Amino acid sequence: MRVSHFNTYLDGGAATAGRRLHESLVSNGIDSHFHYSSKNPAPENLGQTYHATKWSRSGLGKRIAGAIDFRFHRQKFKAALRNRPTDLEIFTTPRGSTESLWPPMGHPDRDFEIIQLHWISKFIDYRSFFGSLPASQPVVWTLHDMSAMTGGCHFSDGCLFYRTGCGNCPQLERGGANDISRHGFLEKQAAIADANLHIVAPSRWLIESAQSSLLLQSAKSFTRIPYGIDADVYHPMDRIEARNRLGIAHDAKVVCFGAMDMNNRRKGGKQMLQAFAAVANMPKVTGLVFGAGELNAPGINLPPIHSVGMVKGVQQQRAVFSAADIYVLPSLEDNLPLTGLEAMACGTPILGFTAGGIPDYVRPGVSGMLAENGNADDLGQKLRLMLSDTQQCQQLGQTARQMIVDEYAATREAFDYMQLYAALADGDDVDRVAA
Repeated sequence: MRVSHFNTYLDGGAATAGRRLHESLVSNGIDSHFHYSSKNPAPENLGQTYHATKWSRSGLGKRIAGAIDFRFHRQKFKAALRNRPTDLEIFTTPRGSTESLWPPMGHPDRDFEIIQLHWISKFIDYRSFFGSLPASQPVVWTLHDMSAMTGGCHFSDGCLFYRTGCGNCPQLERGGANDISRHGFLEKQAAIADANLHIVAPSRWLIESAQSSLLLQSAKSFTRIPYGIDADVYHPMDRIEARNRLGIAHDAKVVCFGAMDMNNRRKGGKQMLQAFAAVANMPKVTGLVFGAGELNAPGINLPPIHSVGMVKGVQQQRAVFSAADIYVLPSLEDNLPLTGLEAMACGTPILGFTAGGIPDYVRPGVSGMLAENGNADDLGQKLRLMLSDTQQCQQLGQTARQMIVDEYAATREAFDYMQLYAALADGDDVDRVAA
């Protein structure tokens, strides 16, 4: 049995989660392969189980007609997105610039193969890909955001129109009953209607959202499989050593916050700064920030902030998380943020909003504290409370790491997927319930 993973990129949260799963499966003896778009650059030392992928295509005449059709579609799509706020998550089309016919170019034949999709926007053309699959071909789709269930947005920002068919999209300047979100929804729905599709999501929130989506009602099963973390790779570093590496005072009270793009509204940077201002009068408080973008806080009195930019490599990640007394997850909408799991594995407690999948692993009194979603005042009060009790923070960090070992191990994630693959290989029914 071969498992073929497909993800547009090699970096980013979805790619990291997908690659970790792939490598864990390989270490467990599964013939697993990771496919990514050939348009994206890749390191030279990836190994033989990684494949820069080009799709099979139709004859010349059909390709020319398809290219002309896509050009008109792209012009209409871009026009509809004009003036869309830049601090929103991306909005994508199910159309591809070229066909994505199964199997990809150079793909070997196998007696039994499972296709596992991850984040596929700008890589897979829905209509041609799903239309070219044999009816019996099992497709496991691991959701890392909401794109598979909406007409275009990757996070709905609280909108529930994906439950009824999209249209009148609040994320578009000129949304209407037949806007691009409605067209995207219908195109996705038609493409997957006859697919042997099995949905997996890492968090309770995302799997419940998928189950309530009108678009995914044709799926054969829904299963929750949380991300896994290798606790032998992510483990606490001596705090003094970590702070020495980063140039942070040994006696500082360090509040860590990070995001790929801190100007992304969904990541809660604004609320984080407002909460951080609430502890500005506490002695020795220091912010430790990683990620892209800048924190703009004109007129707000903040404690000192130490920025390390983009974090590269596990050892630097361990140093950042181990140097922190608290890691704050102020996302207003999220799946199951990997950075929170990594911080917990390094023995750091979490403070987060009650958003998305964050409460799955941020459990008050066990691994951290929760604040009312979007309430910066509550976040600030909880931050002050945690910083005021060093002993409690240390205890929460210890039990947070134990939670990773007990519930979020990489071996557990691989085993759960292997059970799903075995059921599909045997032709067994997979219960339509969230585990």
